[in-house]
Amino acid sequence: MEDFTVLPAGDGEPEVAVAASAVARAAELLALAAELVDGSADGVIRARIEALMEAKGAEPGPAADWMITSVRALATEMDAVLAYEGICVDRGLAAYWRDPAWRPGRMGQ
Repeated sequence: MEDFTVLPAGDGEPEVAVAASAVARAAELLALAAELVDGSADGVIRARIEALMEAKGAEPGPAADWMITSVRALATEMDAVLAYEGICVDRGLAAYWRDPAWRPGRMGQ
């Protein structure tokens, strides 16, 4: 795992207060979106992202790279902020696990 430094807002950049649960939900959803892109070996998801970027008037390849990289980075940064503050929030996905004993990373998963 990489080390991340949680930096204060930049000069002149306003800070906002956001509920920890909102940050946690956003981090979890962004991480899932990154996994979706990474898991698409056939490139279908990336092709859809490129099509979206082109529809927005951007150069598809570089804009898709920016979006995918940003999704991963934001998810990691949000997790780091929560960890830095010592905040633990239940994962939203946990409510949909098939078996309450099932957890990511367990044997056979």
